Amino acid sequence: MKENRKGILILTFFTVLSGCTLSANQTQEESQTQKSSSSVATSSSSKELITQGAKYFRFRCGGCHEMNAESGSSFGPHLEGIIGRKAAALEDYDYSKALKEADFVWTEEVMDGWLTKPESLLPGMCMTFKGVPDEEVRRAMIAFMKDAGI
Repeated sequence: MKENRKGILILTFFTVLSGCTLSANQTQEESQTQKSSSSVATSSSSKELITQGAKYFRFRCGGCHEMNAESGSSFGPHLEGIIGRKAAALEDYDYSKALKEADFVWTEEVMDGWLTKPESLLPGMCMTFKGVPDEEVRRAMIAFMKDAGI
């Protein structure tokens, strides 16, 4: 039983690293996707933008977060309905002190700031996520989160 727990902890650690630490630098697949789609945000319909956002979300956030509330929380809280929700509003998740004390609503603008550089929006937060430098990728991710939350 002890070995099984150790394996789960190791798997969780690597999942967090793979899902969150890629955030500071664009992944190779994201770069290829952007090149082949000729600027997703400017030349694609909303449906295509949302589809791209879902892919980016899986890369950047999916290691820790689910979009569906029924899936529950994995490492981080589920993000269904995040746009329009008050920070740290889920009763069944134990947020960091910084998020518990935060007084804001997750608007598209706030989410863009968070995705750009989370530590500047909320110093003391406990995520290893360092941000998404590409504005088009952030825009697609926000479109996906907004659409999935309806």
